[in-house]
Amino acid sequence: MAHSLNKAIIFTKKADSKAKSLAVQIKSFLGSKGIKVSMTPCEADLAIVIGGDGTFLGAVRELIRVTPEKRELPMVLGIHSGSLGFLTECTKDEWKDALNKGLKDGFNIESRSMLDVELAGSKVKYTALNDVVINRNDVARMMEFDIFYNKEFISNTKADGVIISTPTGSTAYSLSAGGPITHPSIPAFIVTPVCPHTLTNRPMVFSDSGVVSVEVKTESDDILVSLDGQKAICCTKGRAIKLSKSKRTLRLVRPKGVSYFDILRNKLSFGKRG
Repeated sequence: MAHSLNKAIIFTKKADSKAKSLAVQIKSFLGSKGIKVSMTPCEADLAIVIGGDGTFLGAVRELIRVTPEKRELPMVLGIHSGSLGFLTECTKDEWKDALNKGLKDGFNIESRSMLDVELAGSKVKYTALNDVVINRNDVARMMEFDIFYNKEFISNTKADGVIISTPTGSTAYSLSAGGPITHPSIPAFIVTPVCPHTLTNRPMVFSDSGVVSVEVKTESDDILVSLDGQKAICCTKGRAIKLSKSKRTLRLVRPKGVSYFDILRNKLSFGKRG
């Protein structure tokens, strides 16, 4: 059964004239189907993102901001026009076919978990799709932190920082830092130290039913908590950063017939030699 859509929103990569031109075409196409289209952040049933993964993550952040917490986030279709496009799977030649099939037969939706982030002493809650990175603003300076899971002490670590990622984010910064590729269907957090001072501090995988806490031990006022590389929050010594599974999920529109492992092979050359 096809989805009933009343309103869509289109996000484009900034300063990309080709992306903006494509957005005009898509707006006209959806308008011909009786669907209202906005080019500015608002509540919607479907969001279309034209760009790369950075544009996609920025769009998700805006959708979280403008969508009431009690309402489900819109479905999100990514159209690739960036450098990698792990999240933006649809090509610029496939968008019309993808939308036609989705409007007629229903979209192929994959649910992706997200992270809620809270700093001790603050009532503000932040949400990230890919990862949360805790490090120093200064270049190449080590920091010290304690890691807890459900209030149980795990380890004291000295490293350049630490990455807490969702399975979706496991193929991003965490992978570059030596973390494992984790299938999106696995209910987990991946905790990956960045350049740890000792070889025994290795990446760990935790159930996302619990709470991961990181307590900064370094005496410094330049500790940053970065969310999806889009927003940075200042943190100080002794302050705990609590991370838990968000009640909100991302509904990612995926091309039918394309598996997660196809994406790994095509985008990351997974399993190839030489």
